[in-house]
Amino acid sequence: MNEREIMNFNTGWLYSKSDYTNAYLAGFDDGSFDKVSLPHANTVLSEHKGGDFMAQIEKYRFVSWYRRHFAMPENFRGKRVSVNFEGVATVADVYVNGNFVGGHKGAYTGFSLDITDLLNFDGDNVIAVRVDSTKRQDVPPEGGDVDYCLFGGIVRGVTMTVTEKLYVENAFLKTPFSEHGGVKITCQADVKNDFDEDRLIKVETLLYDASGKEAARAISEEKCVPAHASVTVAHETAEIENPRLWSVDEPYLYTVHVNVLENGKITDAYKTRIGLRDIKFTDTGFFLNGKKLKLRGVNRHEQWPWQGRAVPAKLQIRDADLVKATGFNAVRCSHYPQAPAFLTRCDEIGLIVFEEAPGWQHVGDDAWRAIYKKNIEEMILRDRNHPSIVTWGVRVNESWDDNALYTETSALAKSLDPTRPTHGVRRNENYDSTEDIEDIFCANYQYPQTPRFSPFIVTEHSWEHWNDGFGLPQATDAQAAEFTKSFADVVNYYYGNELCLGGFAWSMFDYNNEVNYTRTGHVFYSGMYDIFRLDKPVSHFYSAQKAPNEGVELYIANYWTPGSPSNVEVYSNCDEVELFVNGNSAGRIRPNAYLNAPHPAFVFKNVEFEAGELSAVGYINGKEAAHAERKTPKNAARLALIPDYKSLTADGADMTSVTIELLDEDGTRLPYDGRKVNITVDGAAVFIGENPIELEGGRAAFLVRSRYGETGKAVCTASAEGVEDGKCEMSVNEYDDESVVPYSLGKGTVEPVKVSFC
Repeated sequence: MNEREIMNFNTGWLYSKSDYTNAYLAGFDDGSFDKVSLPHANTVLSEHKGGDFMAQIEKYRFVSWYRRHFAMPENFRGKRVSVNFEGVATVADVYVNGNFVGGHKGAYTGFSLDITDLLNFDGDNVIAVRVDSTKRQDVPPEGGDVDYCLFGGIVRGVTMTVTEKLYVENAFLKTPFSEHGGVKITCQADVKNDFDEDRLIKVETLLYDASGKEAARAISEEKCVPAHASVTVAHETAEIENPRLWSVDEPYLYTVHVNVLENGKITDAYKTRIGLRDIKFTDTGFFLNGKKLKLRGVNRHEQWPWQGRAVPAKLQIRDADLVKATGFNAVRCSHYPQAPAFLTRCDEIGLIVFEEAPGWQHVGDDAWRAIYKKNIEEMILRDRNHPSIVTWGVRVNESWDDNALYTETSALAKSLDPTRPTHGVRRNENYDSTEDIEDIFCANYQYPQTPRFSPFIVTEHSWEHWNDGFGLPQATDAQAAEFTKSFADVVNYYYGNELCLGGFAWSMFDYNNEVNYTRTGHVFYSGMYDIFRLDKPVSHFYSAQKAPNEGVELYIANYWTPGSPSNVEVYSNCDEVELFVNGNSAGRIRPNAYLNAPHPAFVFKNVEFEAGELSAVGYINGKEAAHAERKTPKNAARLALIPDYKSLTADGADMTSVTIELLDEDGTRLPYDGRKVNITVDGAAVFIGENPIELEGGRAAFLVRSRYGETGKAVCTASAEGVEDGKCEMSVNEYDDESVVPYSLGKGTVEPVKVSFC
């Protein structure tokens, strides 16, 4: 059996910020280049916000070069070798041993290049990548204003794939349901023959359940694949009568092997995971496996402070987990295809995904449109086996009508994937005049009782407080309550209107943007969480929408400081809540606000402030189920450092965020403190962030990244005048995967990567 090998190609890179004319040559002297690992930001920004943040943006607007030396082992001779880039911002030109292999335009879709015929098995090989991160008016989403930042560099991972020369280029697994609930797996496999002569093959599809037990199989008729050509082989399994279904509550996944057989022997084994689920968008609801599900969603941008988009897969995974934990059942990839690791995690945890091609308001000329359509094709071919994805966005976000273009993009999507509908997001300004082209009618910041077209979804909502500071981390209790209300009102709207299938809050995280129309230092404070992934009170309103069997939620949306509003809001999925002020009951009530929501809010009125403790008890079926408390903050006493992860891997790219909190003697955070904090990071890691950094709402964060090959401890210290230092440490462990190939591959190594199939 010939298993394809997918190998980590993220370490051992050399990098320069200079645009050389001859850096593509194999013999180019790269001795002055920096040693880096991928994902890699071409520039780590020195600030995360500010009135002069455009100067920070300009710092990543340049052309750079990446080079990697490697040797090819003898046992790869005669096989097909490709290099696969998940994301390069924004235009890449790739060379191997001085020869141009191919290029790619677009910061958000990946590409794969066959380098077989250019490899040297008797010495050093060099792959060189020229990365153009300048403002490219000809490449989506640019050409006009952009409400987010593209950043620069090889911002996602790179792998090398080695197969036999008779292999699967792509496989699409369709899962049609029969009228009595059974499922057949239909496999559409594109098989390529790189040999000089025709080959006779069969394609075998095997479906395994989560325990590894075979659940279904099929094998095609014999088919001829001409030399240096591809054929598409389609076949289907017998019906699976009692399938385990994929849902938001139980995201069951099967593993599929698509094998190419020649003379009964496997020449290639393509593997992926799929979920069996039935989706329907109707005028009055979205149905998953026959059950109506209101889409309670949020928009997510793929970016982090200072580092931009260049983060390891585990931070992408953590974002997906946080979306789910916050109580959302759906996420919109705004406004571009997002990292494979994020989408794979959505499959694993049961998050519905609206995925979209890159764009924001602007539609360019014919050349621009050609790239946009190519990006749509790349998106769908990459992601159409993800059960989490239920629709393709084929209209530039908030663009004016362009019926010719969007008729074409809708048809393109259907030709590549006839199993999913398309959607298009209109501008707020042309809701009343836009035409209905896509399958799902989407509009931002519109809440009609009777939509103009159906099915209808609000794809962005709650803009009321973008400019007034109510979404800032240091917002007062009263401001934060108004900010939450702007979201809760829309949740109340779409749960009360069966003609609206749901909504997507804007947005999951605060984020850097170029436009800065909110005049807030190029940070858009619209998030459930701040730019550091630290919670705001509004996030707890959504957390409370989860069913109690997913975890009982009880949150007092009040810091209990002098000047706090007398109406105290509590967000909970309990039946009743009792509030106490310094041990004295202020009442036991049932929910009384946003009553259409699955779990409405509790508002206790006319609660007089008394310094001390505000506490709440939640009851379910009359029994105490949860307890929460707030203490009036005292004087600042100490800093605390809390890392998201307590260990790193010494691959040169692994990283964690470390939260800084300013606490009083009781451990209560000072929610309005904005003092500056100094940070030091010693040992086997690198500090990424601002130093000093100004707290926002008594908190901030910084990033810590491992160094390649350097192990031991990383010790972080935070200090500020008049308070006790905060400290934390993390271990940095050896990068020594058990499956590392035991041969030298020149400067750096090619290392098999242990990943989930995607």
